[in-house]
Amino acid sequence: MEKIIPIVTTTDSAYVLNCYISLFSIINVSDKRNIYHIYIMITDLAQEDIDLLESLSGQHVTVRCVDIFDIVKHAELQRTAHFPVQTYYRMFIPLAFPEYEKILYLDSDLCVLHDISELFDSDLEEYAVGVVRDVPCAYLDRHDRKIGNLDCTKTFNSGVMLLNTKVFEENYVREKCLDLLSEDYKRDKRKLIYADNDALNIVLYEQCKLLDDRWNFQWQYLWKMETMYEEYRKAYKNTAQEPYIIHFTGKIKPWTHPDFPMADTFWDLAEKAGIARRAAWKSIVDVRKEKEIYDSCTTFPFPYSSIVPRSKIAIYGAGQVGKAFYKQMQITNYAEVVIWADKNHGRFQYGKVIEPPCTLLEKSAEYQYAIIAIEDKQIAGHAWKDLIGLGIPEEKLVWSQYKIEKT
Repeated sequence: MEKIIPIVTTTDSAYVLNCYISLFSIINVSDKRNIYHIYIMITDLAQEDIDLLESLSGQHVTVRCVDIFDIVKHAELQRTAHFPVQTYYRMFIPLAFPEYEKILYLDSDLCVLHDISELFDSDLEEYAVGVVRDVPCAYLDRHDRKIGNLDCTKTFNSGVMLLNTKVFEENYVREKCLDLLSEDYKRDKRKLIYADNDALNIVLYEQCKLLDDRWNFQWQYLWKMETMYEEYRKAYKNTAQEPYIIHFTGKIKPWTHPDFPMADTFWDLAEKAGIARRAAWKSIVDVRKEKEIYDSCTTFPFPYSSIVPRSKIAIYGAGQVGKAFYKQMQITNYAEVVIWADKNHGRFQYGKVIEPPCTLLEKSAEYQYAIIAIEDKQIAGHAWKDLIGLGIPEEKLVWSQYKIEKT
């Protein structure tokens, strides 16, 4: 009989090609006797990107992008310095796909080298998730103890996660994680820097099924093995001989560092998938985009002198100025953007929901400053009057002549 294997991942516009290669790797080693239903959770993806990903569908594989904006929009998710908001979406899988009692989640920065149906068949017993243990090292030890006095030999990496959706929901795993994250958002310096991965580890500590290490081989220790605790190095080296999934964890990625160990696996699959040249070009374009972001920040500098450090702020305006301000706050962590509003709302920008102007009044207690991110003085003046008309206290409003004219 044909067996159905449901798989879920997520992506944003920046990761589409990496996600494509990841999905191609799943299909490349799949057992043709099975049916693979692959779902990509999205919120703000262009149609051409959706078409590209869904083009991977074939005789025994269906690939479908699923917009989960309505499911996550009220969760008030906030990105961290290193992780976009999409990383939280895995916690909402049971809500997005209630038809499945068992479902496999995979990050989109990995390559699958062994038929995934074997992983899917793992017995979860009565646990909510099946996961692979993280790599014990001094840094992880310090971090895990800081977030909850956890033993790093018992924590996991949630980039590969087999879910029992019924048990997950019955134990309110998502709700408990969101509560922890909500508390963390209020801190001047956030502790849960690995976002939902940290929250999941706290909530599911010693309450998860540990799977074979080969199903989530973290490549980042290949060139810094000395940082691992010595008693775990032999097992890591053995796993490196035949990993079932190579997970490109850490800041260094194979598409930016093709000379690093195992990066050739990614590029070989990219070539086999027919998009190696496109992936290489994207790496070059990404560098250019970073320069554009830098240029926008120097053109529209944030009004630091008017804002107390570590304040909670609202940004009104999601055009060039608003984008520059939001990006600067993500880079510098000078202030926390709790609300981003614009008349053109109901969409995601840099992974954050753009909310309607009325939200500035409804949530006025949550921020100290409302920055009018509009370059034109006259238009900004109209916006100032509009916000006062809504009931926003004038003492919270901030505007100045932002643009720096280049000489």
